[in-house]
Formats: sequence, structure tokens, C-alpha cells
Amino acid sequence: MSTDSAAPIRFGLIGVDSPHAPSFTRLFGNGFDGVVPGGTVTHAWKGVPASDFPLSRDRNDDFAAQVAALGVTLCDSPEAVAEACDALLIVAADTRTHPEYFRRVVEFGKPIYVDTRFALSLADAKRMLELAGASGSLVLTGSPKRFTPEFRAVQSRGPARQISLTGPMPTQPGHPGLAWYGVHLIDLAVASLGPAAGPSGTVTVHSHKTANPAGTTDVTISWEDGREATFRGESAWSPLTSGTIKTNERTKSFSIEACPEMLTGLLTNIVESIRADKPNLPADEVLSIVALIEAANRSIDSGTPVTTGDIRWPC
Repeated sequence: MSTDSAAPIRFGLIGVDSPHAPSFTRLFGNGFDGVVPGGTVTHAWKGVPASDFPLSRDRNDDFAAQVAALGVTLCDSPEAVAEACDALLIVAADTRTHPEYFRRVVEFGKPIYVDTRFALSLADAKRMLELAGASGSLVLTGSPKRFTPEFRAVQSRGPARQISLTGPMPTQPGHPGLAWYGVHLIDLAVASLGPAAGPSGTVTVHSHKTANPAGTTDVTISWEDGREATFRGESAWSPLTSGTIKTNERTKSFSIEACPEMLTGLLTNIVESIRADKPNLPADEVLSIVALIEAANRSIDSGTPVTTGDIRWPC
């Protein structure tokens, strides 16, 4: 994308039922002297909240009112937002909506950030990337946690050998297992260890949900060459995610607290990636995160290990 580097990028929100909608708007500000300069949110489309998803249904009108009060123009369709803006932020909380919202705006050929949970299925994720390739849209995504200074300070320049993570793993309707909050842990693991294999299926996921009041879930992801990620989380949400990354030379720990300020690294990355016209995550990482979540959820359901080869990788 070619933009005047002196002018802020005009962002449009697609779906506003996430707290990221008002938070992104406030952090960008007017594009010049906000917490994250270089971008400003100018337009938004409310989206269509699902009746079976309270976090979407019960917050949509309030968040829409918040962004409108910050000077954002509310539009009647995602297409109208895409026409008015330089780049798009799909921040709809309900991941089930992402493929259709993406399809409706990708034809405009503008950069699109898909918030945290790219898609629920590998087939949807692959199709979204194909549509972007056909239209020339730059695709951006990723958990905000991977862009925090706390994580980046300990991240190895090359793939690490092991990462151990502890963080919340609550679920939401339509987002079972690791699909809602466990995605953050999967994202950090892929950022540290590299992508999972494709159809060859050389990455094995073993998940186990403990029958205790806390609803603890343990997950182990094993790469064929010995790299390993382990997660532990409880069903109740908490703001802290912590971990330890091991390489052959060192071991370093980190802790991330979820709060609006945690988003600044992500928003800075989005602006920089658009200016450079470069994806912020390689496509194989995007697909790996989705495939590993599918594998982990199948393992939770079956109580047995599942390889990424058991997930249907589209041709």
C-alpha cells in the first residue's frame, strides 16, 4: 500500500463488539499525538452480533456508542467503511464472523488486520489468504501479546527449543477449547518455536482437561525435532500470562498483563507493516496457529494425541 508517510493512516473498524474497538480508537487518537501515532480510526461498522454470544450481543451497542463519541463515523455496511478508509481492522469478537466480514472487504485491496483469532478452521484461514492474494490485500494478524516488549525482550532470534506457558483458558459460545483465550498461548508458542508442519503431520498435540473446580487444561505440543511447548491454564479469566523460553544457551522468563496499554506494541506493528507493505506474520504461522488450535481441541475431546496431519490442510 502506498500512503503519504506524513499523513496518518485512516483505519476503519469492522465489528465493534470487542473492547479493542474503543481501545484502538483511543490509543491512535488523531494520528499525530496519540499514544500510537501514525494512524487514526475514522469509520466503523457495528457488525451483526450473534444471539448465542453474550459478549457480542450485550456489548455491541455500548462499544458503538463509545467509538461514535470519540468522533468515529458509523456506517451502514463494511463496504462503506472500506471505501472511506486506507486500511481495515476486523475487531469483531465473534471469530465465526471473520471469514464473511473478510470476504466482504478484501475485494477493495486494502490492508486488513484480523484481530487475535484469525479463523476457527484451517479451511477458512486458507481461503481468506487466497482471497487476499487475489485482491492484493495485505493481511495482518496476531495476538497482541506477541508484540509486547515483555515477550519481545526474551524472544530468541532463532527458533527456541522449549517454551512453557501459563495463562487463562476460558471459553465462549462457539469458541471451544483453546479457540477463545488459549489462542494467545498458541500464538506465543508459534512465535517462539516456528510454524507447525503442514500435511506431513510432524507436530503432535496432546491436551487434557482436568476434572477439578478450576477446570485446568494442560497442553503439550511436540515437534518432530524435539522442540516442545507446554501450556497450563484455568477456565477462569485472569490478566496475567507468563512463560519461560529455553534455547541451547539460555533460559528467560516473562510476564504479560492484559490491559489497554498492552495493545500499543500491536498497533505500532500494524502501522509499521502497512508503511512497509509487508505482512507482520508469515502465512505459514497464520495457518499453523489455526491448525494447532483445531488439533488441541480435538485432543481435548478425544483424550488422545492429535497430529497436525489429522487436520485437513487445504490443497
